[in-house]
Order: sequence, then C-alpha cells, then structure tokens
Amino acid sequence: MDPITAQRVRNQVSTPAPDEIRITRVFDAPQQLVWDAWTTPAMLVHWFGCAAFTTVDAVTDLRDGGSWRVVLRTPDGEDIPSYGTYTAVRPIDHLAFTHQWEKQPVYVNPAHHRTLVEVDLIAEGNRTRLRFRQTGLATEPSRDSHIGGWCDSMDALAVQLGSMVPSGLG
Repeated sequence: MDPITAQRVRNQVSTPAPDEIRITRVFDAPQQLVWDAWTTPAMLVHWFGCAAFTTVDAVTDLRDGGSWRVVLRTPDGEDIPSYGTYTAVRPIDHLAFTHQWEKQPVYVNPAHHRTLVEVDLIAEGNRTRLRFRQTGLATEPSRDSHIGGWCDSMDALAVQLGSMVPSGLG
C-alpha cells in the first residue's frame, strides 16, 4: 500500500460529499488529554498542520464566539496563518469552529474561504475516539489538499499524545 493510501486508511478518511471530509481515529490517550491537545496553544504547536510545514504559533480564546489562530511556516520561511471562530465549545467532548486561511497556502485553497470543522471526542476507557468533520470546502482539489493536512495532523497528534501518556495507560 502506498504511503498516502496507508495514511488515509489509518485515519479512516471518508468523503461523503465533494465539499466534506470525515476522519475517525482512536487515540491511546484519555479524553481530557485529547481535548487539551485541541484547545491549548502550547499543545497545538506540536501537532497542528501538515508535515511539510512547522507550526510556530497558536492562540485560542476558547469560548463560543471566541477566536483561534495557528501560524504554519513553510520550509522557505513564509508564514501561513489559519484562523477562525469557535461556534460550539462543550468541554470535553465537542468542539466546532470555522476554519480559514489568511493567505492562500496552495493554489487549490483560497484565502478567507470559510469552512466548518466539528470535532467530537468519545471516551473509550483510557482511549479516545475522535470523529472529525470539515464541510464547506471550496472544491474537490481543496478537499483533497485538506485531507492530506488533517491526516498529517492526526498522525502528529498520535505521536504527541503517545509522548505524554504514561506507559500502560494508553
């Protein structure tokens, strides 16, 4: 299996519509820790973003109507911020927010095009099932680009969480 297909299988990716991504992944970490990873700037910078970029800054105002912003840096040093507004914050199991790029990161992803992201976290003992959904993507090529970025993020999140969970708890 090629690496891209393997990544999509590992992250249980589906595309029920041309403008929609769904990812389901089980993390070997408790629900609170996964929630913290999605909502705490100091944790976001370690996993949020595609593998080709480095995440250099994150800011969250975690409340309904609050804003968030994450800055990714390209290999040539250009900063590509993404940002949005929290539309639903229900600790520790549901997070919804808008997602936009401040400037165009790649040609298929237009700047300031608003999408909606929903993240549900379901506790399964010391593990957490994450159900991710992004809707409103501009085009199928934009959707496919976001799949790559979110799969990279989920893989990095698994590594980050793995480094934080004591052996035997995950």
